[in-house]
Amino acid sequence: MKKIVLTLIISACGFMLATAQGKPSFGFKAGLNFTDFNGDGSDSVDTSTGFHAGIVLHMPLPKKIGIQVEAMYSVEKIDDVADLGYINVPVLLTYKIIPGLRLQVGPQFKIRTNADVEDSQSGFEDDLKDFNFDGAVGFEYKFPVIGVFAQARYNYGFTDIQEDADVKSNNFQLSVGYRF
Repeated sequence: MKKIVLTLIISACGFMLATAQGKPSFGFKAGLNFTDFNGDGSDSVDTSTGFHAGIVLHMPLPKKIGIQVEAMYSVEKIDDVADLGYINVPVLLTYKIIPGLRLQVGPQFKIRTNADVEDSQSGFEDDLKDFNFDGAVGFEYKFPVIGVFAQARYNYGFTDIQEDADVKSNNFQLSVGYRF
């Protein structure tokens, strides 16, 4: 399943690059995750802070629209339980509201890379899913001329992070980056 999803994402990026109306921009970003977990058995989990870092590709299309694809390593923390590492691949439709300000919306695919689990939570890692799906919505402001941008985004978990539990991860991200 992971290979199929990655192949589709890479193919879509190649197609978008070939049909892009403007000059694509490539860059990097990093920031903080503020994650909470909700669902059965997770009511007592507080919001915790992690981080994310990765690469960004923005491809402008006609009429204020564009596609932005990212590949990021992201850490989502469950207080006193685990640090979950993911490769996040959001594929976002962007809409230029005013010069510099864009609305971003789209799916995010999450592939779990690791889970650092506290000893008292044995068996927790075995139940974690390797693939999750989120919906993302946010804003980006790109400063004119210099290529620096800032983002605020909310990712809503559509799939459970564990096999036999109704627990979803939601996070708010604040990022800064640079596009060439």
